[in-house]
Amino acid sequence: MKTGIYLSYVGLGANLLHLSYCHQIAKKNGPVTIITLCKNLEAALTDDPLIENVFYINKYHKKLIDIFNLANVLKSFDLENLLIFYPSIRLHLSAKLAGIKNIRIYSFLKKKNLHLVKAAKKLTEDFLKINNCPTETSFFVNKDKLYKIKQEYKNKFKIVIGAGSSGPTTRWGAKNFSKLINQLNKSDDYFFFYFVVLMKDK
Repeated sequence: MKTGIYLSYVGLGANLLHLSYCHQIAKKNGPVTIITLCKNLEAALTDDPLIENVFYINKYHKKLIDIFNLANVLKSFDLENLLIFYPSIRLHLSAKLAGIKNIRIYSFLKKKNLHLVKAAKKLTEDFLKINNCPTETSFFVNKDKLYKIKQEYKNKFKIVIGAGSSGPTTRWGAKNFSKLINQLNKSDDYFFFYFVVLMKDK
């Protein structure tokens, strides 16, 4: 039973926010295929055994005529289930034209005040017929990669800084993180892993 998940979000943060639901679905239905508008999601999930494939789609998602083109793309995956974590009549029509038997999608009437976590949680629970679906997720990193890092920097205390925001009003800024790192380095010899997750409004 092949299951696909459509994440209609460009930002890496918004995509990773849905990873817990992808994992819950995969645990019951087997590894899932994720179709996304995020070009670097595949790299972030390269070690994840619950993700079969990440397909980056950079076209066929803006114009009305793209319904048919997107339908052909979706059809190529030969999916039996497709969960669309976004309220879109166009995406729903494309999935129908692709011949996918079981399509789950957000209510079209709630697009304006969409709550990403609550909507995703409910969609997943309804599909899996479960209660209290976890909203926090785990990241998979290859053990060999972790071992290599430990060997290369074994004499340093390692700190991971994941900087993310959903807009300018919540963004702390690179300068503040730089000051924090410099301040910490005054007290001891640290090695920092610094990555940025930006969530962009569509």
